Amino acid sequence: MFSRSLQVLISLVPFFFSLLRDRKRYIFFGSPRRISEEIHKKRAISLKNKITRLGTTFIKLTQILSSRADIIPPHYLEELSKLQDQVEPIDSAKIIEVVEEELGRKIDQIFDSFDNNAIAAASLGQVHKARYRGQDVIVKVLKPGVVDIVEMDLRIMFRILNFFDIIYPSHEVDILMTIVSEFSRIIREEMDFRKEAEHIEIFRENFASNQSIIIPEVHHDLTTRRVLVLTYYDGVKIDDIEGLREMNIDVKKLINELVYLYSHQVLIDGIFHADPHPGNILVNNEGKIILLDFGMVVPIDEETKNNLVAAAVAGARRDYDGLVDALIKLQIIGPETNISVMKDAIAVMTDIFDKKKVSKKRIQEISNEIFATFYQFPLNLPSNLVYLFKSAVMIEGIGMRFDPTFNGIKDGTPVVRDLFKESMKKPREDILERILQKGKDFYKMTENLEQVLKRAERELFRVRLHPVDLIRVEGFMGYMLRRVLVGIGATTNAIVGAIIYVKNGNLLVLALFLAFSAFLFGLTFILPARRLFDTRERHTKRFESELQRTYHINKD
Repeated sequence: MFSRSLQVLISLVPFFFSLLRDRKRYIFFGSPRRISEEIHKKRAISLKNKITRLGTTFIKLTQILSSRADIIPPHYLEELSKLQDQVEPIDSAKIIEVVEEELGRKIDQIFDSFDNNAIAAASLGQVHKARYRGQDVIVKVLKPGVVDIVEMDLRIMFRILNFFDIIYPSHEVDILMTIVSEFSRIIREEMDFRKEAEHIEIFRENFASNQSIIIPEVHHDLTTRRVLVLTYYDGVKIDDIEGLREMNIDVKKLINELVYLYSHQVLIDGIFHADPHPGNILVNNEGKIILLDFGMVVPIDEETKNNLVAAAVAGARRDYDGLVDALIKLQIIGPETNISVMKDAIAVMTDIFDKKKVSKKRIQEISNEIFATFYQFPLNLPSNLVYLFKSAVMIEGIGMRFDPTFNGIKDGTPVVRDLFKESMKKPREDILERILQKGKDFYKMTENLEQVLKRAERELFRVRLHPVDLIRVEGFMGYMLRRVLVGIGATTNAIVGAIIYVKNGNLLVLALFLAFSAFLFGLTFILPARRLFDTRERHTKRFESELQRTYHINKD
C-alpha cells in the first residue's frame, strides 16, 4: 500500500500543483500564470504516459474524465482521450486456475474443450473460447489479484482528493469527488460478473422483439462472481470497414441501427450500455449487431429520462427555449448561468452543423475553440450523464469511420422523433400515474412555498454563491483592499508633505508630495474600475464572440 501510494503521489501530485499554480502563482494567492500551448501539450503527453504506467484503475477513470470539458482544461482533453484499456493476455494457466476454483471442477470436466489462446484481454478480465455441451461459448474470467489492486487504488484516489479538499477546497474538487464515487460503484460492479449477467438479462428482455440486435445468452449454471459464460456469436468489429464490405453489409443502414439501439436504451429503456467501443460491437454476416460486454451499464431514473426526452425533442424541433429548460432540469445548466448567451450558443452551434456537411477535422477544431471558453462557464454534468456523453462520443466516432461527415446530432434527429412517438404509446395506467405524480408534486410545491414564506417572515434567507463567482468575488475584494491601501498611502504622503512644508516652507517639496498623492488617488479610481468589469459578463462576451467567429470561419 505504501509503495503504491508513493508511486501515485510522485506521478500525479506535481501535475495537480502545477494546475493550481496556473490559477494562482503561489497556489493560495497571486495572479494566474501565462503558460504557452507548447508547455500545455508537453504536460498533457507526460500526464498520459504517467497514467498509462499507473494501470487499470487510473486509465479507466481518465477515460471518463476525458469527456469532462467543464472541469478538465481544454489542452488536455484530446491527449487524455487517446488512453486505451488494452493489455497483453496473461498466462492461460492462471485463468484456468480461477475457473476451476470458482466452479469447483477441473477444466476438462466443465467444458468439452477450452482454447488456451485468449481472444480478448483487458485490464480487468480475459476472454477465451470454449465448447460446452456441443455449443461454442466464450468464457470471461476476472484476472487474479485485480480486485485488490483496484480497491487499493480507489482508497488512494479518495485520500488524494480529501487532501486537496482540505488545502484547496473548490468546485472542481467536489465534482471530482462525485465522479470518483460513481466510478468506484461502477468498477466494483464490473468486477462482479453476476451483476453483468443481470444486466444481460435486462437487455435481452428490452430488445427481445428487435430482430436486428443480438444479445448473447448467459449460461447461469457456469456463472459466478469471477466467471461468466455466454453463447458465442461470430462477427467482425463494427469499425472493420473491409470486413463489412466483404459481407456486403449496408453500412448506412447499420449506422442507423446503431444510433437507434443507443437512443432506445436512453430514451425508452432508461438503462444503457456505457462502453460502446468497436471491440464490444460486432456485426454478423446477416448485418445484425452483436452487443458484448455489459460490465459497464448505467441506469437512468425516470425523471432524468423524461428530461432527456424533452431535451432531445426540443433539439430536434430547434426549440432552444425548451432545450435550455430541459438542460436546467438535468442540472447541466445552473441558475446562475447567463441563459440568453447559452441559447445563442446552442443556436449558433446547431446552425453550424445544419447548414452544411462538417468534416471530422473541422468538428474537432470547432470543439476545441468552444471548449476553450466553455471551460470558464459554471456548468455541471451529473455523474450518470458523464457516461452517457462518453458513449455518445464513441458512437459518433464509429459513425465517422464510415462517413467523415457523419453528425450524431443531425443524423440522429429522425430517430429521436420516431422514439418520441413510441414513448407516447404508453398504457393508460402509466399516464394516470404521471397525473397522480404531478398532483403530488403540486401539493409538495405548496408546502415548500409555505416554508419559504415562513423563512422570509423570520428573515432566514441565505444567499449562495457559485464557486466560480467566489473566485471573482475574492479577486474583487483583493482589488478593493489594494484601493484602500493606496488611498491610505496617498493620504499619508500628503500629510508628510504638509508637515515638511510647515517646517521648511519649501513650496516645491509640497507640490511634489501633493502631485504624488494626486497620482496615487488617481490610481485608486482608474485601475480598480477596469477590474470591476472582469466578471461573468466578460466571459459571456468572450464565449459569444468565439462562437460567432467559429461560425463565420465555418461558412467560409
